[in-house]
Amino acid sequence: MSEVRTYKIKSPLARQLRRPGGRTVQDITRLADGKLEDHRDGVMATIADTLDELDRVATAAAPDTGPQVYQLASSVIDLGGFFDTGPLHEAAYSLCDTADRMIGADAWHWPSVRVHLQAMRLIMAGGCRPGRTSEVLLEGLRSVSQRPLAT
Repeated sequence: MSEVRTYKIKSPLARQLRRPGGRTVQDITRLADGKLEDHRDGVMATIADTLDELDRVATAAAPDTGPQVYQLASSVIDLGGFFDTGPLHEAAYSLCDTADRMIGADAWHWPSVRVHLQAMRLIMAGGCRPGRTSEVLLEGLRSVSQRPLAT
């Protein structure tokens, strides 16, 4: 029977990690946040384009475009998730929840979608900052999203 041999291979990465020096986690986080912030304007423009597309879908109010509402609202959440969009995230989540309920019940109430859309536009116009206005808007969206669906 042969003897088992174990070899320890040291990769260049392992050697590099053992060397002293480098950046602290705080430095790396700060630099990464700075690089991410460079993309904020572009992402916000993409969110605005997504809201425009949502507006076109809501205006058409075609019965087969319901899932598209969910997808567009989900895109707003995904895009804004890299930044602190506070109330915009909550409004988009509320629209996802409302759209999901409407898809499940196969009962569309397009004014609910339009109300969410207008609230998201107002929140974006306010810089996505929390405040009394966004609180009132979100409270209104909660009442819209809890509205019973007609089947």
